[in-house]
Amino acid sequence: MGAINRDDIAFLDDLDSFLYGQMMDNMKFGNYDYLHGALGVGTYFLDRLDKKEVSGYLNDLLTELEKSGIPCENGAVKWMSILDAETRKIGCNISLSHGMSSIAAFLIRLHQVNFETQRVETLLSRTIQFILDQITYSEGGISYFPAYSKENSAGNYYSRLGWCYGDLGIVCVLRNAALALHNKEWEEIALKVLLHTCNRRDIDENGIRDACLCHGSAGVAYIFGDLYVKTHIKEFKEASDYWLDVTLQMAKYPDGLAGFKTFYLEKYGGLENSETLLEGVAGIGLALLSFLDDRATSWNECFMLS
Repeated sequence: MGAINRDDIAFLDDLDSFLYGQMMDNMKFGNYDYLHGALGVGTYFLDRLDKKEVSGYLNDLLTELEKSGIPCENGAVKWMSILDAETRKIGCNISLSHGMSSIAAFLIRLHQVNFETQRVETLLSRTIQFILDQITYSEGGISYFPAYSKENSAGNYYSRLGWCYGDLGIVCVLRNAALALHNKEWEEIALKVLLHTCNRRDIDENGIRDACLCHGSAGVAYIFGDLYVKTHIKEFKEASDYWLDVTLQMAKYPDGLAGFKTFYLEKYGGLENSETLLEGVAGIGLALLSFLDDRATSWNECFMLS
């Protein structure tokens, strides 16, 4: 992203082999999770390709993704992972934060740097096919995609509006995949779903409980704003403005950080002050700063949005 001079991070050279080992251990145990597993380390290595050994690290990760994917009858592929940290339930997650959409996003990043292009295109196409197979929308419905795959959603195909789970994050990845592979059909589906999400304005129905980047109003406002910068489609600007206004209204707590508090269920502590990027004021501030400039931002690569 250009924020740190390469000379200032030379110490990372000594950590790379350790991180490679951790990444491959995570893959061995099926933990590809972007936020907590192998793909997070793999994304780090994408910015280390000037190091000669890193190409081998990424090749090994790609090979493990190919080996661990479960083939489907129609040529699609899926991966299993932990759906619930408390119960350790295993299933198929299609979300961006912890699921298969992050695999697709990682493959898009590999494609952007021309890494093993044919293998990447094949695996990306099969991954997107499975994600598209999960569309459950019917006329008058709320969301196009469930939170997890259809087989793991037990008939509950509703999903929230946010970066982490549901239509918005998934379809941003679908759109990026369409652009990478020049697939007009995927691009048309992505636009259709995104325009539908523009009309989702009910805060409670969409699971908006606070202003955080991960699953709150600032994240939704930022994503729509970023889409508008990239496409100049007016519906995205209108949706972004709406959720920006919601975000500003969320700054209502006298003892909050800049007026904001982060929502947790009562069993996890209820409303709390949080400084973090994903769930706290650091992320909210970053989103708000993006509205001061009409150019595309680069930090969103951390959220697999570019």
